[in-house]
Amino acid sequence: MSDSEELRATLQRTATHFIDRCNEHTVDAILSLRTDTCKHTHLPSSLGIGTYNNAEYGEFYGRFADMMKDCTCWIADDKEMVVDVESRKVVMHVKNKGITPLGEYENEYMWILTMTGDGKKIEDIVEFCDSAKAVELMKKHQGQMNA
Repeated sequence: MSDSEELRATLQRTATHFIDRCNEHTVDAILSLRTDTCKHTHLPSSLGIGTYNNAEYGEFYGRFADMMKDCTCWIADDKEMVVDVESRKVVMHVKNKGITPLGEYENEYMWILTMTGDGKKIEDIVEFCDSAKAVELMKKHQGQMNA
C-alpha cells in the first residue's frame, strides 16, 4: 500500500471512529479524537451557534448529550464520503435519528473534518445541519427548560 493509500485509509477510519464517538453521547467521547486546538464551526451562521474550541464545544454538547442518548448517527452513504489526502479533509453526509424526551428527532448534516498530518486526530470540524430541524429542537428544549 502506498503512503497516499495508507493515509486515505487512516482518514476514512478516523472519520468513521468520529461517528462512533458521536454515538457514545458523552463529552469525553465526542472530544476524544480532536487535537487540543481543534475548532468546531456550526453552519449555517443563521443558527447563531458559531465556532467553539474544545472546552466550549464540550459545554455546548453537554447540554444536549443526555437528551440525544437514544439517537444514532450514521454515514448516509459510504460513497458520499469524500477524502482529499493532500489537504487531509474528509467530507461526510451524516444522518441522525432517534427518540428524545422531546419526541422523535431526525436531522442530517454535512461534516468537513480536517485531520492531522498522520490522519489520526481532527484539527477542524465544519458542521452544516438542516437548520429547520435544529431550530425546532432548540425551541422545544428551551420551552422545556422554561416550563
